[in-house]
Amino acid sequence: MQNEMNRRELMLKRLTSMGRGPNLLISNVTGSIIVSHDRFDAFEGAGEPLSYAVLGLCTSGGGRTFRRGHGVDLDDTWHPGRLGLVLPGPPANGRTPDLEMLTICFDVDAIPACRGKKPSSTDLSRVASRLFDDAHAQSVMIALRHEAEVHGATSTFFEHGLSLVLHRLSTLALEGGGSHATFRIANPSLRTLLTFIEERLDQELNVRELAAMAEVDPKTLTRLFKRETGQTPYSYVTLRRMERAKQLLQDKRTVTDTAMAVGYANPAKFSAAFRRMLGCSPTEWINASQESAEPPTRL
Repeated sequence: MQNEMNRRELMLKRLTSMGRGPNLLISNVTGSIIVSHDRFDAFEGAGEPLSYAVLGLCTSGGGRTFRRGHGVDLDDTWHPGRLGLVLPGPPANGRTPDLEMLTICFDVDAIPACRGKKPSSTDLSRVASRLFDDAHAQSVMIALRHEAEVHGATSTFFEHGLSLVLHRLSTLALEGGGSHATFRIANPSLRTLLTFIEERLDQELNVRELAAMAEVDPKTLTRLFKRETGQTPYSYVTLRRMERAKQLLQDKRTVTDTAMAVGYANPAKFSAAFRRMLGCSPTEWINASQESAEPPTRL
């Protein structure tokens, strides 16, 4: 038990030091599960050894990520709604972008079976080698966050919910490219284009110029975007601008400054696009964000 608690304290300190806060940080009594929701700066290089498996859901921010070593070769793109898994073990070389992440750190052995089957090391290795877009797994992760806030990470509902997410992702990983719920940016030209977009969200971006960069016609680019990301180029750029805007608003930038920083010369047009995408105005989002940040951290 003492070793378990020491391990828990080390992981809590690591999450606290990496996060930009204010964060949600909840652990069960034994230390076998830790729930965190925080913003993390970009990092590149070799991380520290992990004694927990870490399941993450991107809730804001994103960009290209890669991780190589110990049977995992991941090269993909984080964006809100995507899920990924990091397995315990020695540090691997990689890169993580600036993002907000809901994470569940857990002992694999402590998770109950789902539909009579516990995830094997092979199953989890497949999951750790890609990122996933899956509305079902995303919804369960959000439900687990609320469950942890109300009852802690100790309930049977929480443990079985986590098992369900792992089972779901293991199934999708086994299906590989045949699943419409997941995608991996395998096209190097598109990966370059996504990086270009990320670096120029404050500038004018149109499909014709992006297509010229990729050396394809606009219709081909649109088909490529929809196949690889599930969105048109215009929708993807708007989504990335709104996610950048949320970061800036949370950093106390004014609505006018934020609009200019994400490519909108007219704040009213920015507010209209923000409302269409998120269902509320920038000011309403700021107020809701401040209210959700008020509850203190719980350990």
